[in-house]
Amino acid sequence: MWKTEIRALSETPAETGPVDIGANLKALRLARGRTLAAAAAQCGVSAATLSRIENGQLSPTFDVVSKITEGFGVGLRELLSFKARQGFAGWRALTRAGEGRVVETPHYRLELLGEEVAAKPYLVFRAEILARAREDFEALQAHPGQEQVIVQSGRVQVWTEHYAPVELGPGDSFAFDSAMGHALVSLSPEPAVVLWVCDARETR
Repeated sequence: MWKTEIRALSETPAETGPVDIGANLKALRLARGRTLAAAAAQCGVSAATLSRIENGQLSPTFDVVSKITEGFGVGLRELLSFKARQGFAGWRALTRAGEGRVVETPHYRLELLGEEVAAKPYLVFRAEILARAREDFEALQAHPGQEQVIVQSGRVQVWTEHYAPVELGPGDSFAFDSAMGHALVSLSPEPAVVLWVCDARETR
């Protein structure tokens, strides 16, 4: 899915406030059972730097944050919301038909489902596929993460890098690595409808 579209849908007012990266880093480190020294070795930064970040004495550079996320094997969004996710349990979410927040682009009409649950590591959309041909896209979009589509109605053609396009009908499911360029087009007279599940870790 187009990364800008995911970001537009996933940024709710509740998520745009200040984030305590130090508290989240410390919660992540302790949850993984790492000492400062072990975490520092894992991330390729000094223990002193990690300690200062955790205690709010240092604002990390983008390079340091990248090393931390790579060292712990998490996405940026997962790091920035880790502490909140730890205490997140016993939840449920209801989105009535047609009541999800919608973003429409030249290629897709995306309705976000379960939007109020900001801490879950995935995003789910009911998507109408408006594109009719591969040529409708200037380029295939690629970004970190994973995706899966389940066709609800109509017929869909999925384009991905390295592979021949795949045609899907109602009930068919297709999962893929989002790092490959990808795009969906509708082969039906009316826009096809799919349930689209995306990894939310890399949408920020």
